[in-house]
Amino acid sequence: MTIQDEKPNLEEEQEYVRRLDKRLLAFAMFGNMVKALDNSNLGSAFISGMEEELKITGVQYNWMGVLFMVGYLSMQIPSNILLARCRPSFYLPFLESIWCLLTISMACVNSVKSVYAIRFCLGLAEAGFYPGIVFLLGTWYTKKELGKRMALLNLCGALGTGLSGVVQAVMLKTMDNVWGLSGWRWMFLFDALVTSILAWFGYNYLPDYPTTTSWLNKSEVAIAIQRGDGLDVRDIKKEHSSRWDKLRILTGNKYLYPFISGWASLHVALGGCHVLGIVAKKSGYDAVTANLLTTPDTLITMVVSLCNGFISDRLQSRIWCLLVPASFGLLGCLLLSAFVQPFGFLYFAFIVTHAGLGSTTSVVMTWASEIITSNIELRAMSIAAMNTFSSMMWTWTPLVLWPVTGKMTFKQTQRRNDRD
Repeated sequence: MTIQDEKPNLEEEQEYVRRLDKRLLAFAMFGNMVKALDNSNLGSAFISGMEEELKITGVQYNWMGVLFMVGYLSMQIPSNILLARCRPSFYLPFLESIWCLLTISMACVNSVKSVYAIRFCLGLAEAGFYPGIVFLLGTWYTKKELGKRMALLNLCGALGTGLSGVVQAVMLKTMDNVWGLSGWRWMFLFDALVTSILAWFGYNYLPDYPTTTSWLNKSEVAIAIQRGDGLDVRDIKKEHSSRWDKLRILTGNKYLYPFISGWASLHVALGGCHVLGIVAKKSGYDAVTANLLTTPDTLITMVVSLCNGFISDRLQSRIWCLLVPASFGLLGCLLLSAFVQPFGFLYFAFIVTHAGLGSTTSVVMTWASEIITSNIELRAMSIAAMNTFSSMMWTWTPLVLWPVTGKMTFKQTQRRNDRD
């Protein structure tokens, strides 16, 4: 075969990847942004009137987070097993639709017990999205393409977290008491609207697998199978080995346990970053300012994470793109452990921690998708297992490591005394 013969094939593949980006990557990015927005909206609502309106105590707020994670971790592995055997273009949008209805329910709650029930069900509905979309990206993209796309996926997650504070601030300024609804309730309704758009987009544009995706032409199907080392990923249905046999193979994988422990430890450390808005409010800032203070932290993390993902693909090296930013994250954690005033010191520590640790998430998941296993169902199970164990950490860390106690800091007390 001559170079001239190869060139059109390269152009066809590039066009195929661009088309894939417009559908799969766009859904993944938009979906992770919405997921992060929904995950952050409880904290934003809590500091924006929900605490007072529903008379929520700090312990009750902590339990809301725990119940969400209980639902989340209990469904992750079953969800990814179902995804490996179902049509992703139906299964993932179906989860989004349930997610949308539950978010609307959050706008209507009038008691703490109702929030408990909805948060648990939200955990069940959201459990399948992130491990499912990571699995799907790993199915369609090659190793040279995956790192930067994982970075873009996590960038949108950080964007969603940052937008939560901005959306809540806007709702407080413009929609508070409109039609008798509080600003924090309008935020949940806005999130539900965005989630419904995501579900529609996924049902119409999300790919399934090479031989079952209706919008791929014959040449694109051939390219997709060739990029997957000549294997049709739907051959999983032809396998006769039992799920228990596959589970035994997975549990004997030497790479699985380091990734599980590392992924869980990373998310335990990242938990401290999620209470920035609450720390700001407890330090004496008003609700609007406390929400907006989370945005610069998020934007910095987004930029650093994106750069780290691109560098890891460029160098084709994952380890150094983990160790270097993790060192900065460790420095931030050490600064946060002092937890002393002034608030500016804490704010800097939050930013260093979030940027350092947050920028490693896409690289960890990319590396895991590449080396744990090539079997499609085992890879789906391993990614779900990683997320399940990280979720298990969140059943106790909000109560032990990052509890919301409702106690005022010295600075908040001083401000109140000055006003008096």
